[in-house]
Amino acid sequence: MDFSKLKNFAAQTSSFEDNFNILDETEDFIVIHKKNGIAVQVTDKESNDLESFLNTKYSEKVHVLNRIDQPVSGLVIFGKNKRFAAAFTEMLKERTVKKTYLAMVSGNPNSEPTELKHYIKKLHNRAMTADELVDENFKEAVLIYTLLQSFDNYHLIKIDLKTGRFHQIRAQLATVEMPVKGDLKYGSRRPNLDRSIGLLSYRLEFVHPFTGKTHAYTAPLPQNDVLWGLVDLNLLN
Repeated sequence: MDFSKLKNFAAQTSSFEDNFNILDETEDFIVIHKKNGIAVQVTDKESNDLESFLNTKYSEKVHVLNRIDQPVSGLVIFGKNKRFAAAFTEMLKERTVKKTYLAMVSGNPNSEPTELKHYIKKLHNRAMTADELVDENFKEAVLIYTLLQSFDNYHLIKIDLKTGRFHQIRAQLATVEMPVKGDLKYGSRRPNLDRSIGLLSYRLEFVHPFTGKTHAYTAPLPQNDVLWGLVDLNLLN
Protein backbone atom coordinates (compact mmCIF):
# COMPACT_ATOMS: atom_id res chain seq x y z
CA MET A 1 0.00 0.00 0.00
CA ASP A 2 1.35 3.42 -0.98
CA PHE A 3 1.42 5.86 1.95
CA SER A 4 3.34 8.60 0.13
CA LYS A 5 0.23 10.71 -0.54
CA LEU A 6 -0.77 10.48 3.10
CA LYS A 7 2.70 11.59 4.21
CA ASN A 8 2.64 14.51 1.80
CA PHE A 9 -0.78 15.56 3.03
CA ALA A 10 0.40 15.43 6.65
CA ALA A 11 3.42 17.55 5.77
CA GLN A 12 1.23 20.16 4.12
CA THR A 13 -1.35 20.37 6.90
CA SER A 14 1.07 20.61 9.83
CA SER A 15 3.88 23.08 10.34
CA PHE A 16 7.17 22.77 12.18
CA GLU A 17 5.85 25.10 14.88
CA ASP A 18 3.07 22.63 15.72
CA ASN A 19 5.76 20.37 17.19
CA PHE A 20 6.84 22.60 20.06
CA ASN A 21 5.73 25.42 22.30
CA ILE A 22 7.62 28.06 24.26
CA LEU A 23 7.00 27.67 28.00
CA ASP A 24 8.99 30.70 29.13
CA GLU A 25 11.17 33.40 27.64
CA THR A 26 13.34 35.98 29.39
CA GLU A 27 16.04 38.29 28.16
CA ASP A 28 18.56 35.51 28.90
CA PHE A 29 16.94 32.22 27.94
CA ILE A 30 14.08 30.35 26.25
CA VAL A 31 12.54 27.14 27.61
CA ILE A 32 10.78 24.98 25.03
CA HIS A 33 8.70 21.82 25.22
CA LYS A 34 9.21 19.77 22.06
CA LYS A 35 7.44 16.70 20.76
CA ASN A 36 9.33 13.61 19.68
CA GLY A 37 10.50 13.51 16.09
CA ILE A 38 12.09 16.94 15.74
CA ALA A 39 15.76 17.69 16.25
CA VAL A 40 17.20 20.20 18.71
CA GLN A 41 20.12 20.83 16.36
CA VAL A 42 20.55 20.24 12.64
CA THR A 43 20.87 16.60 11.62
CA ASP A 44 20.52 17.10 7.87
CA LYS A 45 19.87 20.10 5.69
CA GLU A 46 16.47 18.85 4.57
CA SER A 47 14.93 18.78 8.07
CA ASN A 48 14.00 21.64 10.36
CA ASP A 49 15.52 21.88 13.82
CA LEU A 50 14.88 24.09 16.83
CA GLU A 51 18.25 25.84 16.86
CA SER A 52 18.00 26.92 13.21
CA PHE A 53 14.39 28.02 13.67
CA LEU A 54 15.28 30.19 16.69
CA ASN A 55 18.35 31.63 14.98
CA THR A 56 16.07 32.81 12.18
CA LYS A 57 13.35 34.02 14.54
CA TYR A 58 15.73 36.17 16.59
CA SER A 59 18.16 37.00 13.75
CA GLU A 60 21.03 36.08 16.03
CA LYS A 61 22.66 32.95 17.38
CA VAL A 62 21.02 31.11 20.25
CA HIS A 63 22.95 28.68 22.42
CA VAL A 64 21.79 25.10 23.00
CA LEU A 65 22.17 24.44 26.72
CA ASN A 66 20.72 20.95 26.96
CA ARG A 67 20.32 18.46 24.14
CA ILE A 68 17.69 15.77 23.96
CA ASP A 69 17.61 13.22 21.18
CA GLN A 70 15.25 13.48 18.23
CA PRO A 71 12.97 10.59 19.33
CA VAL A 72 12.72 12.06 22.85
CA SER A 73 10.13 14.62 23.95
CA GLY A 74 10.32 17.21 26.69
CA LEU A 75 12.16 20.30 27.89
CA VAL A 76 14.99 22.09 26.14
CA ILE A 77 16.64 25.36 27.20
CA PHE A 78 18.42 27.83 24.90
CA GLY A 79 20.57 30.77 25.97
CA LYS A 80 19.89 34.09 24.24
CA ASN A 81 23.30 35.60 24.96
CA LYS A 82 26.88 34.44 25.53
CA ARG A 83 27.03 35.66 29.11
CA PHE A 84 24.10 33.55 30.29
CA ALA A 85 25.16 30.58 28.15
CA ALA A 86 28.62 30.57 29.72
CA ALA A 87 27.25 30.86 33.26
CA PHE A 88 24.66 28.11 32.70
CA THR A 89 27.30 25.82 31.19
CA GLU A 90 29.40 26.32 34.31
CA MET A 91 26.38 25.45 36.48
CA LEU A 92 25.98 22.23 34.48
CA LYS A 93 29.62 21.37 35.16
CA GLU A 94 29.10 22.05 38.86
CA ARG A 95 25.91 19.90 38.77
CA THR A 96 23.72 22.62 40.25
CA VAL A 97 21.12 22.35 37.46
CA LYS A 98 18.51 19.71 38.31
CA LYS A 99 17.43 17.65 35.30
CA THR A 100 14.77 14.99 35.81
CA TYR A 101 13.61 12.49 33.21
CA LEU A 102 10.86 9.89 33.10
CA ALA A 103 11.37 6.65 31.20
CA MET A 104 9.36 3.57 30.31
CA VAL A 105 11.78 0.64 30.51
CA SER A 106 11.72 -3.13 30.31
CA GLY A 107 13.82 -5.40 32.51
CA ASN A 108 13.84 -5.48 36.29
CA PRO A 109 14.53 -2.14 37.99
CA ASN A 110 15.57 -2.19 41.63
CA SER A 111 12.83 -1.28 44.08
CA GLU A 112 15.11 1.20 45.87
CA PRO A 113 16.72 4.31 44.35
CA THR A 114 19.82 3.20 42.46
CA GLU A 115 22.87 5.07 41.23
CA LEU A 116 24.36 4.07 37.90
CA LYS A 117 27.93 5.12 37.19
CA HIS A 118 29.65 4.31 33.92
CA TYR A 119 32.14 5.83 31.52
CA ILE A 120 30.84 6.76 28.08
CA LYS A 121 32.51 7.26 24.73
CA LYS A 122 30.71 8.49 21.62
CA LEU A 123 31.29 6.05 18.79
CA HIS A 124 29.78 7.28 15.52
CA ASN A 125 26.03 7.62 16.22
CA ARG A 126 25.84 5.64 19.45
CA ALA A 127 27.44 5.54 22.90
CA MET A 128 29.79 2.88 24.23
CA THR A 129 29.81 2.29 27.99
CA ALA A 130 32.49 0.89 30.28
CA ASP A 131 32.54 0.14 34.00
CA GLU A 132 36.00 1.67 34.40
CA LEU A 133 37.88 4.54 32.79
CA VAL A 134 39.46 3.06 29.67
CA ASP A 135 41.15 6.17 28.25
CA GLU A 136 40.70 9.93 28.07
CA ASN A 137 37.96 9.58 25.44
CA PHE A 138 35.61 8.05 28.01
CA LYS A 139 33.70 10.51 30.22
CA GLU A 140 32.08 9.84 33.57
CA ALA A 141 28.31 9.35 33.40
CA VAL A 142 26.17 9.33 36.55
CA LEU A 143 22.43 9.07 37.10
CA ILE A 144 20.09 7.95 39.86
CA TYR A 145 16.87 6.15 38.99
CA THR A 146 13.81 5.49 41.15
CA LEU A 147 11.07 3.00 40.32
CA LEU A 148 7.68 4.74 40.34
CA GLN A 149 5.17 2.32 38.78
CA SER A 150 5.07 -1.08 37.10
CA PHE A 151 2.87 -2.32 34.26
CA ASP A 152 2.63 -5.77 32.65
CA ASN A 153 5.85 -5.58 30.64
CA TYR A 154 7.26 -2.15 31.41
CA HIS A 155 8.17 0.06 34.34
CA LEU A 156 8.05 3.81 34.86
CA ILE A 157 11.23 5.17 36.40
CA LYS A 158 12.29 8.67 37.39
CA ILE A 159 15.85 9.63 36.51
CA ASP A 160 17.88 12.35 38.20
CA LEU A 161 20.58 13.11 35.69
CA LYS A 162 23.89 14.14 37.25
CA THR A 163 25.92 14.44 34.05
CA GLY A 164 24.96 15.13 30.45
CA ARG A 165 26.72 12.74 28.10
CA PHE A 166 25.78 11.68 24.58
CA HIS A 167 22.88 9.17 24.72
CA GLN A 168 23.70 8.77 28.41
CA ILE A 169 20.34 7.61 29.77
CA ARG A 170 19.66 5.29 26.85
CA ALA A 171 23.12 3.71 26.99
CA GLN A 172 23.33 3.35 30.76
CA LEU A 173 19.89 1.77 31.08
CA ALA A 174 20.68 -0.63 28.24
CA THR A 175 23.91 -1.60 29.99
CA VAL A 176 21.94 -2.78 33.04
CA GLU A 177 19.43 -4.59 30.78
CA MET A 178 16.68 -2.01 31.14
CA PRO A 179 16.34 -0.60 27.61
CA VAL A 180 13.94 2.29 27.03
CA LYS A 181 10.68 1.26 25.37
CA GLY A 182 10.94 1.54 21.59
CA ASP A 183 14.68 2.22 21.59
CA LEU A 184 15.88 -0.30 19.01
CA LYS A 185 19.37 1.21 18.96
CA TYR A 186 19.88 0.25 22.59
CA GLY A 187 18.21 -3.11 22.87
CA SER A 188 14.43 -2.66 22.85
CA ARG A 189 12.80 -5.64 21.14
CA ARG A 190 10.18 -3.69 19.22
CA PRO A 191 9.74 -0.10 18.02
CA ASN A 192 7.03 2.37 18.91
CA LEU A 193 4.71 2.98 15.96
CA ASP A 194 5.73 6.64 15.63
CA ARG A 195 9.45 5.87 16.07
CA SER A 196 9.54 7.70 19.39
CA ILE A 197 11.16 6.19 22.46
CA GLY A 198 9.69 6.10 25.96
CA LEU A 199 11.85 8.87 27.39
CA LEU A 200 10.72 12.31 28.55
CA SER A 201 12.80 15.31 29.60
CA TYR A 202 10.34 15.97 32.41
CA ARG A 203 11.61 18.65 34.77
CA LEU A 204 14.25 21.38 34.70
CA GLU A 205 15.14 23.47 37.74
CA PHE A 206 17.91 25.99 38.30
CA VAL A 207 18.79 29.21 40.10
CA HIS A 208 19.39 32.08 37.68
CA PRO A 209 23.12 32.88 37.90
CA PHE A 210 22.55 36.65 37.85
CA THR A 211 19.20 37.27 39.56
CA GLY A 212 19.22 34.44 42.10
CA LYS A 213 15.64 33.55 41.14
CA THR A 214 14.66 29.87 41.06
CA HIS A 215 13.16 28.70 37.76
CA ALA A 216 11.36 25.35 37.54
CA TYR A 217 9.57 23.84 34.55
CA THR A 218 7.63 20.61 34.03
CA ALA A 219 6.70 18.96 30.75
CA PRO A 220 3.30 17.33 30.12
CA LEU A 221 3.28 13.57 29.70
CA PRO A 222 3.33 12.34 26.08
CA GLN A 223 0.04 11.32 24.51
CA ASN A 224 1.48 9.00 21.88
CA ASP A 225 1.53 5.80 23.98
CA VAL A 226 -1.22 4.24 26.05
CA LEU A 227 1.20 3.56 28.92
CA TRP A 228 1.69 7.26 29.61
CA GLY A 229 -2.08 7.51 30.05
CA LEU A 230 -1.91 4.87 32.80
CA VAL A 231 0.63 6.79 34.91
CA ASP A 232 -0.51 7.62 38.45
CA LEU A 233 0.10 11.37 38.49
CA ASN A 234 0.32 11.37 42.29
CA LEU A 235 3.60 9.49 41.97
CA LEU A 236 5.20 12.35 40.08
CA ASN A 237 4.95 14.89 42.89
